[in-house]
Amino acid sequence: MKDYFFFELRQLLKSKKTIGLFCLLLIYSGVYSFWQKDFRPIERVDETEMQQRYTVRQDFLDQQAANPSDHWSASLAVEMFTPWNEAEKQRLDELAGEDWQAYAQGTSTWYQLALQFTDERNVFYTPDYYTFQNYYAAYDGRFGYASTAKLMEAFSQLPNKKLSQAVMEQKTGIQALQRSFTGYLPILLLAVSLFLAIDCLPKERRHKSLFLSLPLSVEEILWSKTAVLMVASAIATLGTMFFLWLGSGIQFGFGSLELPVTILSSTFDARYPITDFNAFETQAIGLFIGQCFLATLFLQFIYCRGILLFSALFRSELVNLLVAGFCLLSPYIFQRRWFSAYLDKTLYVYLYQNVGQVLSGWTRFYFGSAGFTMEKGLLLLGGVWLLIEICFFVTIQRKKFHLA
Repeated sequence: MKDYFFFELRQLLKSKKTIGLFCLLLIYSGVYSFWQKDFRPIERVDETEMQQRYTVRQDFLDQQAANPSDHWSASLAVEMFTPWNEAEKQRLDELAGEDWQAYAQGTSTWYQLALQFTDERNVFYTPDYYTFQNYYAAYDGRFGYASTAKLMEAFSQLPNKKLSQAVMEQKTGIQALQRSFTGYLPILLLAVSLFLAIDCLPKERRHKSLFLSLPLSVEEILWSKTAVLMVASAIATLGTMFFLWLGSGIQFGFGSLELPVTILSSTFDARYPITDFNAFETQAIGLFIGQCFLATLFLQFIYCRGILLFSALFRSELVNLLVAGFCLLSPYIFQRRWFSAYLDKTLYVYLYQNVGQVLSGWTRFYFGSAGFTMEKGLLLLGGVWLLIEICFFVTIQRKKFHLA
């Protein structure tokens, strides 16, 4: 069995298809890394914007101090802008002195005040939230403000030597890798595993007599092929992660595994707007990436076993591709905003494929349900795996069954 495993592994790694897929991932890593030069986070370190906002509000406060207005809205604005501008002034002073620890603390205070005072009628969120056909800009603004407030509070507890503008804007190598996991990277990695596995069994039918003469049981052949596919998938995943980290790290610094990342609490009722930054928790970014990696590997394993099962049943690469591709793309076909706010959709297993979004809590926020947790997702995926193994057992027990 060991010799067959290494033979299959050599064949898979040397195949043109595998090399092409690895090259595709390398190109993706390079494009994503160099795109970081133009990456503009919505909540960014922008001294000009802060200075303009501070100047306009301070002019208003000075005017009211010299010639107070009797209108109720003026006194309300003074009450609101006074502490807000004090936090803004602290941000500007600490930014000028490059004291990033104090800047993070001032920024956290600024965003906590912004959560209190932004009302969508007189004071609006950062303009970047108001994109075309985004009917939930206010919800997204509150998510962004609360998340940034919590993240900056966590940054303020780190030593100043570990902080920089790139860290504040989440541009370092390790942070770019974390952001990629909350984007399309998990789906891309699953697609690569899908294409690696798609002809794993059908290609053996071109050498049917040789394949049937192997001194191995059906179970040993299938598990050997699964192990080969998982090794190739792990190499693809780790390689992509490394080049993403390296490409961004060369430009903005590599970052630290101790940097925090914000997670929307699973106890928060996502059907309602976020009103406080304590709706978020923080954890080390190294732990978050490790969880994403392991969850992605588990999903790749399920896809590999599933494709092997369909290959044994239908013996058609096209059928395998259509079924697996439909499963992979189903979240983008059927999902929509607030998908689970009133009718519970947390048992829809296909919604757990983007592991980064599930682990970060974005899925809970986007679908409006606190039930989307990775623990539940892993239980559901474990049920899918069990179903696949039962189907394998039933299929293999048939008297007329053979792989080739």
